[in-house]
Amino acid sequence: MNRLFRPLAFTIASVIFLGITLGAGLTETLEKDATSLIYYYLAMAGSGIGVWAFFPDGLSQKRAVMLILGISVIARLLMAGFPTSDDVNRYLWEGKLLLEGESPYATVADDPTLEKFRDTYWEGMNHKDKKTAYPPLALAVFAGLNLISYHPWIYKFFFGLMDLATLGVLMRILLRRRLPIRNSLIYALSPLTILTFSGEAHFDSLFIFLTLSSLYLYEQGKLSWAWLILGLSIQIKIMSVLIIPLLFWKYRSSKSLWLLVTGALPCLFFFKDLPALAHGILHFGGNMSHNGSLNHLFIDLLGSRDSASKLSLLLLTIVVLVVSLRTKDVVKGSFFIFGALVLLSPTVHYWYLSWVLPFVVLFPSLPWLVLFALSGFYFSAWAHFGETGEWYQPMVYQRIQWIPFYFLWIPSFLQGVRKVAQNRRIQKINTISVVIPTLNESTQLRSCLNALARSIIPAEHIFVVDGGSRDDTKSIVQEFPVNFLESERGRGCQIAVGVNASKSDVILVLHADALLPANSVSNIVEALNDNPYAVGGAIGQRFASKGPKPVLLLVEALNDFRAAWMGSSFGDQGQFFRRDAIDRAGGFPNIPLMEDVELTALLEKEGDHLLLDGNLICSARRWETDNATKRFLQVLSLVIRYRFLRLLGKDPSRKLFEEYYPS
Repeated sequence: MNRLFRPLAFTIASVIFLGITLGAGLTETLEKDATSLIYYYLAMAGSGIGVWAFFPDGLSQKRAVMLILGISVIARLLMAGFPTSDDVNRYLWEGKLLLEGESPYATVADDPTLEKFRDTYWEGMNHKDKKTAYPPLALAVFAGLNLISYHPWIYKFFFGLMDLATLGVLMRILLRRRLPIRNSLIYALSPLTILTFSGEAHFDSLFIFLTLSSLYLYEQGKLSWAWLILGLSIQIKIMSVLIIPLLFWKYRSSKSLWLLVTGALPCLFFFKDLPALAHGILHFGGNMSHNGSLNHLFIDLLGSRDSASKLSLLLLTIVVLVVSLRTKDVVKGSFFIFGALVLLSPTVHYWYLSWVLPFVVLFPSLPWLVLFALSGFYFSAWAHFGETGEWYQPMVYQRIQWIPFYFLWIPSFLQGVRKVAQNRRIQKINTISVVIPTLNESTQLRSCLNALARSIIPAEHIFVVDGGSRDDTKSIVQEFPVNFLESERGRGCQIAVGVNASKSDVILVLHADALLPANSVSNIVEALNDNPYAVGGAIGQRFASKGPKPVLLLVEALNDFRAAWMGSSFGDQGQFFRRDAIDRAGGFPNIPLMEDVELTALLEKEGDHLLLDGNLICSARRWETDNATKRFLQVLSLVIRYRFLRLLGKDPSRKLFEEYYPS
């Protein structure tokens, strides 16, 4: 019955999100409405996560895609009246110069020789005293759009369309990697993309589309096309050159020469202007600063903007080289490189974060998710500009934006450095075993084993590990081709016995009151093989309740969020893990309770955690016999206390076990 309640919750969350988006879309001017926009931005970020959390189960792939595209298109249409960025004035005017036979690289925009071309868009340009930093193909795109209409609406339409095209590519990558299609909502409903592309009409959407398309083609082995598309990406925004070493090093193929066709050929038409283009890129990239994080810290430490920029460039170069040589997954490697670029850049306009957003959809990261949400405080600079006429982001808002990110990110960064240093060999998954701990579960066990028997790909071994049942558990097990083991009472201790008995590549822990969907075993094997840095994860759980219980829907949503964004799952979510990873971590935690919490903590040090959205059906009988809210608070209290005491070096699992399962 709770499944019927989920579509209602999704509909409510979607209506709330679209209503907030409409409010943001009614912004008249950023100078006047920036403060309100910050609140809209934060609300869009929060409600968008709600839409993801309550996405309906059981939809066909086609229906899920259409549903996501539908709400995405509506959200972008609501941005029709949002004020375009003043950068669009430069797009329009420099495209006009190109059509008039003038080189936008030859001189600065306020040069008197170009006075006859001045118009309303020239008046609205920023940095008229700076040379353009846009590559030749970007200028050609601007000129082509001007041929259709010399008006900002064509840019808003085209770059919004490229944003949706990026969403399409992202969906294809998710499906190819056997990851949940609903994760694309993190990109689709982010205020970052909606305001940036359909609202302000920044051309970064075209750059992201081309870069992501190149990586998608590269993963499919279509190397020539991948290099050609990457060249186009470089011709839109130059920083795509940063992933050239990463892509080249994996195959070291002569097909990389195709990059020269699209990446270098357009420059020949502006050969004499290349020094001016280089000057413009270096000026915007190194001599200006706004809302940077690490670079601003370097400025404070070194006392020189130039020295800080050189240090940032050195560190970025080191990241590119190390990632290129050590990372086997080019998509994840690109995440590392573009993430480092954003963190080390002197200037980080909020739309720059969109370069990283698609990768966070593929490799969920709570620190980056928080940063995306808090990037709305960037508009405090507009509020300050409206009040004083000075473009400046108050330091307090920069701290609100960056400090939570680094607080969450530094531990994962240190673990990431450790993983890169180890550079372990990735094992292909061929076999999987299932471990089922039991204690007086005869009323549920037969259904659990029957569901397992219907798996599309059978498990190599099934171990039922009993903790001293007094019912007919043993006789039920004899009806199925499974291995029956006995252990001391305690779920974690029982699972450890089963794990030690198994020799399979992957172990799936299944509770006796759970029903495994027929495709789950095959999904686990395929997902781990398609995501080489993943060492485990969870299938994902839904409760089978007698009636709609909002608290259970909330528990499902919170469990999904923890598993996807915090890398921490519970046992009733169908935890699975690579055998070699748990062996490196010292073996499965042989403790009576909280073994699932301890397991994810161990695996976090070894690699990535996946949430497959497999909808494992779990009995809700304990939530229905007990007070559901009281039980929720009890579980929350146990987890918090366990984590706190573990930080102090204590092992409270036995005491908590006796409290949770009193004799």
